[in-house]
Amino acid sequence: MSTNLQCHQKLSDLFRFLILAALLTVSLVPQINVQAEEPAPNQPDALTNKIYLPITIHNSPVPNVMLGIYPSSYWQPTVQDAINKEFIPLDAWAGKHTSLAGVYHSIEQYKTVSNMLPTIWNNGYTPFVNIHFNASAASIASGKKDGEIRAWARDFAIYANGGSRMAFLAPMQEMNGDWVPYGLDPSNFKIAFRRVRQLFAEEGVPAASVRWVFAPNGYSDPNYPGFEDYYPGDAYVDVVAFSSYNFGYHPLNPYKDWKTPSETFSPYLTRMTALAPSKPIMIAQTGTTAYYNSSRTTNPDQKNLWLKEAYTLLAQYPGLIGVIYYNASPDYDWTFYRSGSVSFTGYRDGVASANYIYIPPVDVMEMVLSTP
Repeated sequence: MSTNLQCHQKLSDLFRFLILAALLTVSLVPQINVQAEEPAPNQPDALTNKIYLPITIHNSPVPNVMLGIYPSSYWQPTVQDAINKEFIPLDAWAGKHTSLAGVYHSIEQYKTVSNMLPTIWNNGYTPFVNIHFNASAASIASGKKDGEIRAWARDFAIYANGGSRMAFLAPMQEMNGDWVPYGLDPSNFKIAFRRVRQLFAEEGVPAASVRWVFAPNGYSDPNYPGFEDYYPGDAYVDVVAFSSYNFGYHPLNPYKDWKTPSETFSPYLTRMTALAPSKPIMIAQTGTTAYYNSSRTTNPDQKNLWLKEAYTLLAQYPGLIGVIYYNASPDYDWTFYRSGSVSFTGYRDGVASANYIYIPPVDVMEMVLSTP
């Protein structure tokens, strides 16, 4: 994000998600899930016409990139409803099967984990979970949140099912911003991140069931440390990721500035590669407005062009393995697809690249995620 005010708006959006997620604690019950039909190994996907083979990522010159979204409904009224009404129609409309399903959780909402995540997995999507803490980095580092972390880990272990299922976990995302309670404390953040990972191991979470993600915001206020200062180290991180949005001239954005896809992503991709050259990269959150200039009206053509250019650009970046788009729009008009009402074809044009592939969850588990 490009300004503190934008970041505070982002925090408002996050709190809306956390409130909705909290409702799942009481509204979700274990479900009898309908297994979505997936292509058998080495069989073509009807949408992509691609053959599934074991996937190995070694920061190769030609990337294999997974697509993902945070759904507009935020998994309401049930997880299966969101998949049926958004993911499956999106896959059919785009002609590409989404691989990643974005989720926000608070560390206090552990009871929703084993209800939500199995349904996502069983329908052929791999969860990418941002874990929010309503606590300072120092308190997490000193052990004051150990009880909640252990409870969350135990519930995640139920989902992991002895190591047969996995998820990408991004604890304390966007820690380099002042809009999160654990922000702006690099030293304690690194201790806290390592502590979370250790407590998961102590609670018996299989190592194969977690890909640990370092997920800062791309932009850092010049008065604050850059995201490099927060990096816990290669031994503790499997994937590096970042958030970056194009706020454009949206009325809620006080600092009007339309950013091209290159301006939105390239500086942070370069810095991530320099920070952790052996680690694959993901775009943990992104989105674009349609407010292209100061006319106070939306320009769908420019949003379409941005989407097409963004996905074309990202398809070519070595070491990038995933892009997760914020398809919800509580305040900003990020949404690019909603069945029956919204469809920006720039996304469909951009993801037509052969580098965007569907990887089933069981194959994501087999991916080698670092250079030997």
